[in-house]
Formats: sequence, structure tokens, C-alpha cells
Amino acid sequence: MKTNYILIFSALGAVLLSSCLKSRGNNPGLEYAPDMYDSKGYEPYNQIDSNRINPYGMNMREPVKGTVAINQLDYVYPYANNNEGYEAAGIGLMMPATLGEDTVGRGKYLYDVYCSPCHGANGGNDGKVMDKVGKPTWPNYQDAYIQTLPVGKIYHTLTYGKNNMGSHASVLSPTDRWRVIQYVKALAGTASAAAPVNQVDSTTTR
Repeated sequence: MKTNYILIFSALGAVLLSSCLKSRGNNPGLEYAPDMYDSKGYEPYNQIDSNRINPYGMNMREPVKGTVAINQLDYVYPYANNNEGYEAAGIGLMMPATLGEDTVGRGKYLYDVYCSPCHGANGGNDGKVMDKVGKPTWPNYQDAYIQTLPVGKIYHTLTYGKNNMGSHASVLSPTDRWRVIQYVKALAGTASAAAPVNQVDSTTTR
């Protein structure tokens, strides 16, 4: 008797499933909104195969030109990624007066993570990566080149990259870039590690 019940319920389930499949095929919603039935993941900035409304097939709209997200004003950087911008940053950009709590410890930590693989623990350009990419023309952070290099130029380099050094903007916030610069200047043994050396543009730094 138990076996009969199992057979009956199995047959009933097959009939219901078959009817569902048939109704699904006749359902106009499937024609006009197929993704409601067979969903798929969407990439925020690229969905060329299905999104034909937004520019470039994007699912997200770009922010209105000229707008800045809340608490992101310090990411606005006015200097272009070229030699003119590099020189201008050296003149018009300086280290903020305050970088928050535990500046030295944070700067050293970030330097150890992102800079020491190339420049070494003490700025001697003796990191393991240097063996692969080649050393710069200046020997170490204690060289006069680094000691006199304006902090604005270092910030510009961290933002865009320069020569063999790539941009660190994706891993260092604007404030953390300054903390790294302060630690670099400390390794160089210059007074500018703790004091501004250029004129400040307060609208671009915090």
C-alpha cells in the first residue's frame, strides 16, 4: 500500500511539473521580462549584452560632472598627470598641519607594506623588487635629492606614479599618502618630516 502511495504522488508531481513548464512557456511575462525567470549577475559598469539604455551598456550611471561624494573632497586633485603637473605640485602643495593620531606609527606601517619591497626598510633602495626593476639614479633616502625633494612632488608621484614606480592612489588614501611622505622624510633625516615646506592649497588636502 505504501508503494502505491509513492507511485501516486510521484505521478501527481510529474503532472504538476509538466503543467508548470507548459504555462511557463505560454506566459507572456517570460517574453517581456525573461530575467525575472532566469536571473543573471550584473556588472556595475559593463553589461553590453543586455543593457542598451545607459551609455556603453553600463548598469550604473556616472556621477554628475563636477560633483564630489560626501567626505571625498580630499580626493579632488588639481594637478595633471604630466611634467607640468609634477612641477606645479612641488610648488603649490604641502603637507597638512595635522594628520591625525599616531601619524608616525601609521606612516611606518604603510611604508613597510607598500614601499619597503622596493626601497628597503630604511630607504636604501635595497628591497627585493629593485633587483627585478632596476634601482633609481639616487642611491638612498639620505641622498640630497630626497632630502630636498618637495613633498608636493612626492605626493604627485604617489598619486600618479613616475618612471618604474606605479600609482599608489588605489591603496593609499590622500591622508595616508601624507603619512608615508612624512615617514620618508624622517628616514631622510630632514626637518620637513614634521613641518611644512611649501605653500598649501587647503582645498585639495586635509
